[in-house]
Amino acid sequence: MTLDFSPPPEFLACSTKVFEPGEIHVTRVCTQKSVLILMRDGVLRFREDGKIIELCAGEYYIQRDNLLQEGVPLEKPPTYFYIEFCGSYSEEERLPLRGRFQAKTLEPLLGIFEQLFQSHNGSPFLLNAYMNRVFSELWTEASHHDEQAHITRLIRNDLRSRYAETVTTEELAHRFGYAGDYLTRIFKKQYGITPHQYQIQVRMEHAQWLLDNTGLSVEQVADSVGYRDFSAFYRSFRKSTGISPREWKQKLYQ
Repeated sequence: MTLDFSPPPEFLACSTKVFEPGEIHVTRVCTQKSVLILMRDGVLRFREDGKIIELCAGEYYIQRDNLLQEGVPLEKPPTYFYIEFCGSYSEEERLPLRGRFQAKTLEPLLGIFEQLFQSHNGSPFLLNAYMNRVFSELWTEASHHDEQAHITRLIRNDLRSRYAETVTTEELAHRFGYAGDYLTRIFKKQYGITPHQYQIQVRMEHAQWLLDNTGLSVEQVADSVGYRDFSAFYRSFRKSTGISPREWKQKLYQ
């Protein structure tokens, strides 16, 4: 489910919400209006149709209309900016209901937006324009994240298909058209390890399978998974499994 923009959302209200100690999210059903929450500080937690939703600083969430939201206890009073609006939703790829945003980009916009609304100096057309700028920034960030996820999946699949080859960062940069440092950074952000570490991980998986299921010698297995230097294979295997490749093979016959 995503927020659709046809017809475009209609602005209703906006403000900063600062929770007092011990305060919890209000229990309610928002009829005929949705709420965009942009987290600034703390942790907001509530139950929506029985499911716990937890939001931290830098995250956004869209509460859809006609869903029951119930407050639950909070450890640290949260602060967030919210926008109430009328909107429609779609199963097609539009703005995700949850994601992250760049505070340094949105905060100046939110400050002006709130001032216009609170001072009653903004026309409905102007207030809708500011709201749509907020949605546009969120959509841009979501699209950027989707692009990164797509690139890292392509890199992962490429490394899995060519695990026995020596794949350098420079080759990946040339193949995918991005700087090597950038590819390494987004890959590690997605999977927790660098492309080089991932290739070693895949090699070790295949090496273990070959030792378990074939009659190949340890030296032949090392060559099959791309190691021309047996000592490098030995070090990688021991680091991955805690034992040497010969010990791994021997345990099959115990």
